[in-house]
Amino acid sequence: MRRLADSAQRALDVLERENAVLSAECEKIAARDVARTLSEFFELAGDIALKVEKKGKIVITVYAEAEKVKPFGVL
Repeated sequence: MRRLADSAQRALDVLERENAVLSAECEKIAARDVARTLSEFFELAGDIALKVEKKGKIVITVYAEAEKVKPFGVL
């Protein structure tokens, strides 16, 4: 039964990659850059989640948690 579940998960992974707007590597690079930008303004509480989907147009969803806003001067 375990082999069937593993095979099903691999099939789902392949389908996700086929329909992905960005490759997994590009998505990691984009997430790292977004995290770097957010960390200039916030003390992040962990990694961010970045999701890129094609729904007619490309939809980009970013999820991040922060401990607090960093103090900074007038913009």
